[in-house]
Amino acid sequence: MSPVSRSTILLALDSVGIDPLGHDRPESVYAESRFLFPRGKQGDVVPINDAPIPGALVATDVIGNDPRGAIECALTYTSIFSGQSAVDRHGLMRGLGLKEGLFKQLIADANLFRQFDHPCLLNAIFPAHLSFFGSSHVEDLLPRVDRQAVETGLRYRGRAVQFKGTDKNGFAELFTLAEINQNIFVHAAREAGVRLNTWQDVRDGRALTSTMTHELEAEFHVEFFDEEPLPVHTPGAAARILTAQAQRHDFTFYKYQIPDLVSHTGNLELARRVFSIIEDFVEAVLQGTDPDTIVIVTSDHGHLEQLATSHAHPKTRVPTWCFGPDAAHNAARLRRPEDLFHVLVEFAPRLSVA
Repeated sequence: MSPVSRSTILLALDSVGIDPLGHDRPESVYAESRFLFPRGKQGDVVPINDAPIPGALVATDVIGNDPRGAIECALTYTSIFSGQSAVDRHGLMRGLGLKEGLFKQLIADANLFRQFDHPCLLNAIFPAHLSFFGSSHVEDLLPRVDRQAVETGLRYRGRAVQFKGTDKNGFAELFTLAEINQNIFVHAAREAGVRLNTWQDVRDGRALTSTMTHELEAEFHVEFFDEEPLPVHTPGAAARILTAQAQRHDFTFYKYQIPDLVSHTGNLELARRVFSIIEDFVEAVLQGTDPDTIVIVTSDHGHLEQLATSHAHPKTRVPTWCFGPDAAHNAARLRRPEDLFHVLVEFAPRLSVA
């Protein structure tokens, strides 16, 4: 595929929220932030001047006006990829389950991937359907593996995976790897005819898994899934894969999953390390893109910022960063997740020519 004339990049972080007590305080997960949370800066739209490409930060409301219930990633991603508020249409999660049919209908009405001529979902799907985690958007494409087979044959850190009892081993980590298959944006990609990347694409340097560096995959005996080990990357190397694909596509989307896993550990230093990886990755992406490229970084909901005090997804606003031309103007328009759809569509090449 030849390089496109203009590209737009959307990066999504799982479970990264605005620190309600302030990112400048020494106890904050973001206290050591180098540029994404600038020190001593406040305001409605905060300028980001120390990044390779100047940008701006705004707080995005993913909760809406009804505080009852819980926020889940499917709500936010449906809003982003449909341009309609899934929270307003569905409400927050109450009780068991989400109305997946409603989300699919919203995506059918308007699909962000369909607004571009050459879109890319950079995340590679997990190579098996793990039925014990529930249904997924790609289960018809994958070999089905049940829980007994996993506990009998799969190893994590050299020991058998164990889901029950006091000595659980690898349950949360395996879910972190496989959850990509359940994300609504995977359905949106399939609905739009976007190519779904596999682990072979990862090994060939054309895609990333949701862990970015693939260190977590290296902890598993992936040969169980008839897969060869994946290359372990630095954030900079992962960024180079992303920017190379962005040069071939007019819209590139990638989601980073690890903050969600870490947010449930209560480990502040580990959380800071993960946020440092995020900053290194974003910095390298910006260094590898043309200054005219629009790069937006956002999150589905919070938790990393309150990992020591909250056992669920807290009802906080999430940070959205916008880099590139008119960054402050565009950031000010990203108050709700569905706003990202409408701002991004403005940069679709075929529409900008009209």
